[in-house]
Amino acid sequence: MNTLLSVERVDPYLNSEWHGSRAPWINQDSAGPFITISREAGSGGASFGSMLARKLNAESPDGVIWRVYEGNLIAKMPEQRVSEPGALIGELVGLHPNLWELVQKTNQTMRHLAAHGHVILVGRGANFATAGLTHGTHVRLIAPPEHRARYLSARYNVPEKEALAFNAKCEAARKSYVKAYFGAKVSDPGAYSLVINTASIPLPDAARMVAARIYQTRPAE
Repeated sequence: MNTLLSVERVDPYLNSEWHGSRAPWINQDSAGPFITISREAGSGGASFGSMLARKLNAESPDGVIWRVYEGNLIAKMPEQRVSEPGALIGELVGLHPNLWELVQKTNQTMRHLAAHGHVILVGRGANFATAGLTHGTHVRLIAPPEHRARYLSARYNVPEKEALAFNAKCEAARKSYVKAYFGAKVSDPGAYSLVINTASIPLPDAARMVAARIYQTRPAE
């Protein structure tokens, strides 16, 4: 069965469930600023999250601690699961664990964390999950495929050709995940506060940019 076709078939169900579940979160205040990071595979998202947290903590005017949460909030729900046609169809007829419930638990956890503020959420469509919460800065990291392949190759000591294929596979899975569970395009620039090309702007510079924005736009205590 064609994977993309299977995702298209279940989209109406998933989209209707998502639109119904997100209404309570429209226009709600968070207790403090929070950041979401969406990233193209190999653009340095995990490193950027840790780097940004260190920067924010080092410069925090009130001693508040920022924490990073990556895509292991629900450990057994990898993004790639959305691209498995058997799991998607099986979920709808009750033959597999309910992926929709797992996604919703992850979304609820991310919204809960964001509502308390001073967190950095990496991946899992966090910018879409927290839409409607105030004080959020949503960052998207991008870079040309060749640059991302070189980055991954150097970081994990794998051939660039292998890294290029791996990145492409991850990107396809992430696009499917966001489309299926949020009815959105992960690459839509309008879904982000900042889109940063890490081939042009080194990660340390990007971290300084985002940290400066956070401290310039802090909500009043």
